Parts: sequence; C-alpha cells; structure tokens
Amino acid sequence: MEEAGGVVYARREGIVLREVAGEQILVPIRRNVADLKAIFALNGVGRCIWELLDGTRGFDAVVAGLVERFDVSAEEASADLHAFVDRLSQAGLVERRR
Repeated sequence: MEEAGGVVYARREGIVLREVAGEQILVPIRRNVADLKAIFALNGVGRCIWELLDGTRGFDAVVAGLVERFDVSAEEASADLHAFVDRLSQAGLVERRR
C-alpha cells in the first residue's frame, strides 16, 4: 500500500467504538449483526490510530502522532500504519478522503 504522506483517511459513519469486557471494539451499527468480519478489536495503538483518522490529518501527521505517543521510529510507525489502515479499509471501517 504505497501512499503519499498527504493522503487522508477518515472513520466511516455508522461505526462506533465501544468497550466490552475491557476490550475496545469497533462495531458497525448499520450492518447485519451476523457480519462478524466488520467487528474489529483494537489495542492501545489501534485506538490511537482510530482517533487520529479523523478525516483532517494526512498520513504523515498520523505517523508523527504515533511517534510522539509511542516508543517507535517513524519508519516502523509508517509501516504499521499502512498495514492497519489496509485492514480497516478491507473491513469497510475507514475511507480514503484524498
């Protein structure tokens, strides 16, 4: 997933973040309840990324936010972010804005 640093991703409408039994879960509220592929569990880094994908920050700004919050290099944060955004996109949870 080769992307320019200015690419912007946003959370799709109809997806809510809920805490269930101590876990952070993304749940689509407009899909069939049986569609378990769209339910997504987040760890602390995933939750941070979810919050940063607000539709206004470019990819580089999200990477910078991860580097600031976690003990990680920009290269590692970028690679992990690409992989995570790809998984979120495949699950229909985020959309590319530009």
